[in-house]
Amino acid sequence: SMKAFLSVLLSLLILPAFAQQSDTGVTADVVSIDGALTEIIYQLGAEQRLAAVDTTSVYPEAATQLPQVGYMRQLSAEGILSVKPSLVIASRDAGPESVFEQLQAAGVRVVRIKTADSVDGVAEKIRQVADALNMSSQGDALAVQVTAQSQQVLAQLPADKQPATLFLLGAGGRGLMAAGQGTRADALLSLLGARNVLNYAGYKPVSAEGAVQAAPDFVLVGHTGAEQSDSVKTTLAMTPAAQKDAVHGVDVGMMLSFGPRLPQALEQAAALIYPQAD
Repeated sequence: SMKAFLSVLLSLLILPAFAQQSDTGVTADVVSIDGALTEIIYQLGAEQRLAAVDTTSVYPEAATQLPQVGYMRQLSAEGILSVKPSLVIASRDAGPESVFEQLQAAGVRVVRIKTADSVDGVAEKIRQVADALNMSSQGDALAVQVTAQSQQVLAQLPADKQPATLFLLGAGGRGLMAAGQGTRADALLSLLGARNVLNYAGYKPVSAEGAVQAAPDFVLVGHTGAEQSDSVKTTLAMTPAAQKDAVHGVDVGMMLSFGPRLPQALEQAAALIYPQAD
């Protein structure tokens, strides 16, 4: 309708005027939706362009001080448009899809990013974000650096071992969820040459019996807060991992974001599942 057309036209005319100017004269006109993408923007030195982020953007700490547009799987177009972005960079996991259609109808450029959960995938993710920000050369440099550091860690792993590993996430009131095939946790384990002890697809609740049956030698538990530690202990009590003190808490944001901290994630996880012989 004419009225809808005019309102879109009007929003296009007033968008640029409202975008916040930062102290450096850089226009904060970008909304980043996905913690890994936000990290990349900081690593590229473009954080002054950020007008807002989603709630998964918790690293670096400074990102938590920015305006927030909500959880990346439950976005609203109004919330995003209220910060007057000219560019929204979002992962494929973000949604609902209708929100991105509304943003495009309002004249906002939307860049969706989906890459494999692998070293090459992270390099590609960095390049795509950098391209969207017109920072291709910086993106190339960062991608090359992250790739080299990741490969360096992987090159040092013992080739003959396949540590039997279980990856758990605390799901609040729903207890512990265990990562099966096709999950990001599974992608991380296979990169590290570990064997995921669970062979179903996706995440499922895990019981003490299930944990014993899976017989992991190592368990990585995504940080779940103190109230979870008791249920972790009881669930894993009879596993080989618990008996040799190989149950380790890890930072989910770092381990499973497949962002620019991939080398650090690989290094930390490798140290836990390939402990040095005494």
